[in-house]
Amino acid sequence: MYMLSIFTIVIMSLMTGSSIFLLHRNNNKLAHLSGLVVVMVLTMMSGLLAGYISGILSGELFFPVGLGMLIGFILGFIAGQPIGILAILTGSATGVVSGIMGALLGAILQFDNPTIILGILLGVYVIILGLVLLFIIVDTNGKLTLDTKGISPFNILSAGLVLIALFLFLYSSDLVKIPGESEAVQTEENNTSTSPKNTELDITKETNPKIEMMITPTGYTPNVIKVKKGVPVELNITNPGDNSCFSTFMMPDFDLNNVNLKAGTTKLTFTPDKEGEYTFSCGMNMFKGTVIVE
Repeated sequence: MYMLSIFTIVIMSLMTGSSIFLLHRNNNKLAHLSGLVVVMVLTMMSGLLAGYISGILSGELFFPVGLGMLIGFILGFIAGQPIGILAILTGSATGVVSGIMGALLGAILQFDNPTIILGILLGVYVIILGLVLLFIIVDTNGKLTLDTKGISPFNILSAGLVLIALFLFLYSSDLVKIPGESEAVQTEENNTSTSPKNTELDITKETNPKIEMMITPTGYTPNVIKVKKGVPVELNITNPGDNSCFSTFMMPDFDLNNVNLKAGTTKLTFTPDKEGEYTFSCGMNMFKGTVIVE
């Protein structure tokens, strides 16, 4: 995934940079409406792809969303500058929105076949940006023409059906696997005989309370913990993999904020100084648990 991400960044830098360079070089030859559409398409695709890459590589949500917004805004401003204020507004707004969408998509799919979707987005990006470059060259050169009417709709439909069939084949075959799934399943099977069915743990009577928490594909075990007010608690969290939203642990009520959980066991401590029920969760708030202080 990392090699494909680096390759994608290189391709995106070259094609996006070339498109922006041609916009600045030929701004007097390009029609205003054509330039406006080019800027919008350019920033939409570049922001989407940049946001997605940051989402699948960061392991969290806040950073890729912020980075995707900034990249999209900057690209929109730079690309729209030679066209005019309307192009700047359109490009910047489109870049911000597409950057957010890409980051959210990457954060959601970071542990569910991110490489396949990245390959699809890269292919779509290359096709669309290739057409953008071709359009700029043709539209600013009076000696060249581009006639899309000569392309048969049947050929376009056939190519689309082939791509859909290829995607469905990859999705249904063993070539597409969820990273870490086999390891997580194996870990769950190994702990089935020793782990209690009930995920509730009561350590209110212990003088030196210690919690051994396991991360599974379905959440935290245990996920309901009873502790004594004022007694320091040692929390050992075992994470079988580090490429998911489980990489971040949060219990804000007891000053555990965005704790990075690497693969293996992470030792934490907290002191429950107030009675009540408090929530702990992963970085994306998808998996949660409860601490009951008595």
